Amino acid sequence: MSVPHPTDVRRVDGGGWPRAAGARARAAAWIAGAVGLAYLTKAIYRGLTFTTGDYYYTLSGAYIRDVNPALWASPDLQASIAYNHGTYLYGPTQYLALFPVAFLPSYHAIAMALLAIYPMVLVAAWYGLTLLAAAGERVNIAAGAMTFGAAFAFLPLSQALIQREFEVVALLLIVLACLAFVRGRDAASGALLAAAAWFKYWPIVLLGAFVLHRRFKGIAAFAASSAAILLAAHLAFGLQHFALGRTATTVGGIMRPFGAGEVLYPVIARGAQKSDFCRQWIGGRGTAADVRWLLCAVEDRAPAFSAVAAFYALVGATSGLLLWGAARGLGARREGAAATRGLVWELAVLLIAGASFFHAHYYYYVVFLLPLCALLYTYVTGPQPRRKTKLTLWACTYLLLNGFMLPMSRLSAIWRTDVWSWYLDSGLCLLGIVMLLGLVLWELGHAPVGGLALPSTS
Repeated sequence: MSVPHPTDVRRVDGGGWPRAAGARARAAAWIAGAVGLAYLTKAIYRGLTFTTGDYYYTLSGAYIRDVNPALWASPDLQASIAYNHGTYLYGPTQYLALFPVAFLPSYHAIAMALLAIYPMVLVAAWYGLTLLAAAGERVNIAAGAMTFGAAFAFLPLSQALIQREFEVVALLLIVLACLAFVRGRDAASGALLAAAAWFKYWPIVLLGAFVLHRRFKGIAAFAASSAAILLAAHLAFGLQHFALGRTATTVGGIMRPFGAGEVLYPVIARGAQKSDFCRQWIGGRGTAADVRWLLCAVEDRAPAFSAVAAFYALVGATSGLLLWGAARGLGARREGAAATRGLVWELAVLLIAGASFFHAHYYYYVVFLLPLCALLYTYVTGPQPRRKTKLTLWACTYLLLNGFMLPMSRLSAIWRTDVWSWYLDSGLCLLGIVMLLGLVLWELGHAPVGGLALPSTS
């Protein structure tokens, strides 16, 4: 009697997944791939006319004035210069990685160059996500097509591409760092993580996995690479010009739930003021979408709800379950795919928390693709109980985090209200984050035991 490969999508477990020829699996894969390609094409087309986002407003560090006076004087860059006064508002990785674009003649030329490059970066990130989801085993092509559709139909990814956000490059760095980590290549993982962390800083939470698994080579590589990045940035730009490297108060602003935070937004003398925790909240502020912000929106609508209590309860529960799941794996004897998948779930929890528990915009959620793709791949390929229930919960989570895959601008015009602000302030996006955390923590807690984490080979 032959035993089917554990990642064979043709296997059925009573949940109705196709047998033998796998016609339904192939049909689903074709549909998912076509949807992903359609959304990618739409994002590229939209990007031809819309070019300004956070990247635009943080682009024009004063070094451009010296290396390319024509770009510094370009009319389409003046709004950016007026906004940041030539200061470097993000970490040095962005400016080092995109240094070559400073020699183009205008921001429009930069935007068009990035629109040509970024889709290739995103395809590479998707491929890395699929390798992570496969947990070291042969990639199932049908499931890979499904992760392609899920990735490129994800609104945070589209936003990041259209607005030319550096989160596109950061996603690839994070995916490669995670892939190296689960494969035991600690030096490479630590170096890649350093590159990602010296952009928005929050990816440093992934060092928690290095600590849990005593990957000291990775920590050393992170420290050495950080020193190299800072030295290169100082020689190229001068570290004193980086706004986010000046004071501990600024770091407190990044970690809004635990610090002052006025450096990012002023104190709002209105709104949800039951606690100092919500002192900055105001409805409809662009794409701000961190958990604290979303909880304060709920508190504003329902004053009996305590945002601060809910936040710390969520942080406590997530931390406790993560530590329990990690300890469960370390105390057992996992091997092969089981060990790899356990590490993927740990990294996924850290990514969700890092990208949403601190200061975050909606397009930061692009890193949610790691848990979303890993969950989807696992659900459609691995033999498991309650497959239909898991896929249904995954679909609900995906839609909640994806703005229901509906054009918000069209809906706003039809309903004559700001549907985007309603979506963020209603609590539905928050529910999606909580559900995603729940699904990943469930998989972490129920991961097969039987081995130590993959040994370091670096």
